Amino acid sequence: MITGPQKILVLRFSSLGDIVMTTASLRALHEAFPNAVIDMVVRQEYVDLLRFNPHVHRVVGFRKGQGWKGLLELLKLVNNEQYDFVYDAHRSLRTRLLMPWIRAKKRFYFKKHYLRRALALTFKLPLLDSKRFLERFVEPLKGEGVRYDNQGPEVFVDDASESSALARSGLSHDGTLRVGVVPSAQWPGKRWSPQRFRELLLKLCEGTPYQMVVFGGPSDTFCNDIVSGLDPKRVINTQGKLTILESAAILKLCRFTISNDTGLLHLADALGIPSVILFGPTSAELGCLPFHPLSRVVEQKLWCRPCSKNGEAPCIRTKRWCLELTDVSRVYDEALRLDQTLVKPV
Repeated sequence: MITGPQKILVLRFSSLGDIVMTTASLRALHEAFPNAVIDMVVRQEYVDLLRFNPHVHRVVGFRKGQGWKGLLELLKLVNNEQYDFVYDAHRSLRTRLLMPWIRAKKRFYFKKHYLRRALALTFKLPLLDSKRFLERFVEPLKGEGVRYDNQGPEVFVDDASESSALARSGLSHDGTLRVGVVPSAQWPGKRWSPQRFRELLLKLCEGTPYQMVVFGGPSDTFCNDIVSGLDPKRVINTQGKLTILESAAILKLCRFTISNDTGLLHLADALGIPSVILFGPTSAELGCLPFHPLSRVVEQKLWCRPCSKNGEAPCIRTKRWCLELTDVSRVYDEALRLDQTLVKPV
């Protein structure tokens, strides 16, 4: 006798960090329904994040900018598959438009708590649910026996991506102590200044044996200014050179990362790599704190923060003091403390 769903669809179009954090719920779904086929729809540029995930049968890429035509094509594809369960793990405008028209026996919806979050950010009320998104993504499925296993997110890197990453970066598995540095973030409001990152790299070059690997997307050209004139043997700039999985392969070579609150931070977390995290307008209370127990947070305790769920909102003060007050020495010291912790048995 067949019990439980045989076909499950999860919708989470973006972004990098959020998709990485949904991997815990995919694993939980597979654990609860080991015989079910689990498919997922993400934006095309994130397909590789799930391509080698053993808990996902098929990853469907949805191209940004397709408008109504793209949504209707996706709806037709989804309904042809005749899913038993459909889980909207995004609750974006597009997924809200899709869900009523998807033919499925059961529908589930991620709870974003829009009103509570808006009141908390606007009036600084203690209303935020500090539970990690890792857990919150699983909560809508609990009624079906799906449980979070406290194992964190996961990303799987194939051999071909690892080989091409090493070739493109010039790095190798040679035992060099490396630190990943992530000065980028989708929203500029979450970025510590490029000048501060440059000063940090100089300090790390002078005071540590590390080799630093700088990560950034194709549009993060400010990374070139950050590394300009620094010893190319000590500071490796991979900005714009690597795919997502190739970046993951290089992150695996790093002892830890120093990062803004951005997607690569969660990619490192899914690979078991701790981070020194620079929080500015966002905060751990918004649910994006990494899973790794050794990750360290650098933030300012100010009345005005957190003020934004993603750093998009304009600052109401003369400067973003949440980032301006974070000095290089403090981040450097936190990096050394994290390194010392990694030497000791956990």
